[in-house]
Amino acid sequence: MKFTALSLFTLVLITLLLAACIQQAQTGISPEIEPGSQIQDLQPEKQGEITPDSNLSEKAIVNSSNPANYSNLAEDSSRDDYSRVNRLHWAHMPVTYRILNEEECGRYESTRIRRAFSAITNVTNSVVYFAQANDSADIELTCVFIEDCYKKSVEIYSDYVVRYETICNHELGLARTTTEGNIIRKAEIYLYGLAGFAETKREGPSGFYVGTCGHADTEIHELLHAFGYKHSEDNSSMMYYKSDTFGLSIRKEGECQGSKREIDRSIVEDLVKTYTVR
Repeated sequence: MKFTALSLFTLVLITLLLAACIQQAQTGISPEIEPGSQIQDLQPEKQGEITPDSNLSEKAIVNSSNPANYSNLAEDSSRDDYSRVNRLHWAHMPVTYRILNEEECGRYESTRIRRAFSAITNVTNSVVYFAQANDSADIELTCVFIEDCYKKSVEIYSDYVVRYETICNHELGLARTTTEGNIIRKAEIYLYGLAGFAETKREGPSGFYVGTCGHADTEIHELLHAFGYKHSEDNSSMMYYKSDTFGLSIRKEGECQGSKREIDRSIVEDLVKTYTVR
């Protein structure tokens, strides 16, 4: 049998293609992923791109797809990127956080916590931003459930029914900070929900929603405590001293309209001034 130059070239080309396919199968490289492609690094979103009530994206609060990268930030006691600042401040950005019992917190409250981080990131135009850490976090959050706080009773009369619902007077959140000079080294935040609802009984609304309007105001309030801001006597302020407590009964229908607070402009300006790199 005689081979022409064309048939010989064709045979060589087929052989090379078969060899390449065998090598690709052995290395496990998927043909759908180009070797030169890159994983997108997550960066903080700019103000206005994610609203506090939108579906959350981790882009709003982290700038790395690997939370473990930030575990060392909380342990570096010598670092202070904002040494020029005279007031209480965190020594670095991002400020790391960890929800210690996220499974117990449940999806609703865990989402509301992240909404609070996102709100601060957005309102400061990403000057202040956060990263989730696996351990050694700057801010550690814990969900706590209050037993026997919610009571519901029904009284039946001949021509009408009266239903009573009461909630005990309790704090919705608590923040504790550890400081060294004018540097904030650690913050612990406790968020209080009611036992007997979705997180503890697997039925009904969230124990963090009952008795509230569903905003992340409590979570933002406690986070701002973790940045060194104290209570205010201004009842329109996010830091109003009574805004992290609740009265004796759940809110009536329509009472939540217009109840959402905005972070004080003075606080926003102070955060931007403090944490802008110069």
